[in-house]
Amino acid sequence: MEDQNALEVIVLDVDEAIVRQKRLLEKYRPTVIPLRDRSEALRYWCRIEELERLRQLLASSVGTVKGKVIFYGSGDYHHLAYLGISLMDEPVTIIHFDNHTDFGRSRQRYIHAGSWVVNSLELSHVRKVIQLGIDGDLSLRKDIPMPIGPVTHKISLLCDGKVEVYPNSMHRSVLFGRVRATLPCVEFKPRLLTTEANWKNIQDHGGIEATLERILPAIPTDAVYLTIDKDVLRESDSFTNYLGMQGSLILNELLAAISLIGRRKRIIGADVCGDGSYSAARGYPLKRFFARLKDRKIHLGSFYSQENIRLNEDVNLKILERLMEQWK
Repeated sequence: MEDQNALEVIVLDVDEAIVRQKRLLEKYRPTVIPLRDRSEALRYWCRIEELERLRQLLASSVGTVKGKVIFYGSGDYHHLAYLGISLMDEPVTIIHFDNHTDFGRSRQRYIHAGSWVVNSLELSHVRKVIQLGIDGDLSLRKDIPMPIGPVTHKISLLCDGKVEVYPNSMHRSVLFGRVRATLPCVEFKPRLLTTEANWKNIQDHGGIEATLERILPAIPTDAVYLTIDKDVLRESDSFTNYLGMQGSLILNELLAAISLIGRRKRIIGADVCGDGSYSAARGYPLKRFFARLKDRKIHLGSFYSQENIRLNEDVNLKILERLMEQWK
């Protein structure tokens, strides 16, 4: 990372998930930007104009975010990753750990937790997005949203080489719609109405470090930005808003990946989300419906459980410690 004496941490306090983590606050003394009054307005989706106002607030509050780590609670806010990415000032490749692709389509002038990759790739300094651990997307499903394919996701980003997706364990999926391409990460075989996708996943190709050793030399920039949604981890390693929809990456695999990226590339910024938080979505009927649909399996008390708070804090501290090693 940048040549600094200490790791600087920023907390966008949208949902109180991070400020409950007292050891993290005491050790890193982060700059906390209070945003709980905008919690429900920002959760899941918001207008681009809303994010631009927040971008200006962030820049005026902390100056540069380059060389810093941003935390912002639940993965329901993963579109806030766009803030840190947009404030980088040199050509950069995004390395994205997640169980979901987040390059879904969205309404014009809106950005949501599942579409921010599309917006980020519209920035002139963002050259490419490498996604690791994706097992929860790009396959036909019986639950919402479906069907998955070119109608719901901007698959052209894959075909054009702007995005590469490396699932952790998913080796085959079926998309609704016809796609024809052979890419470093996947081979598409179109059928009548669907497409079979054969993925070069992490576990069947030597593990996370071997996969990165193949990928990193080919990315177009020396500088990389890390964005981590902890729903990429198995449920025993992280408590998120995505119960039953988390990935299978092990925490030690994520930490090993951070170390290898730091040795091979120059990490110029990072953000972390995926800490479970409750949403009442008051004043937003559609968001309230979405929250009830998505979080219905999670007992309300789980969001305030000291055990779950400690679990997430432990993971956050280990991620920060590993980033600190690369900082030095």
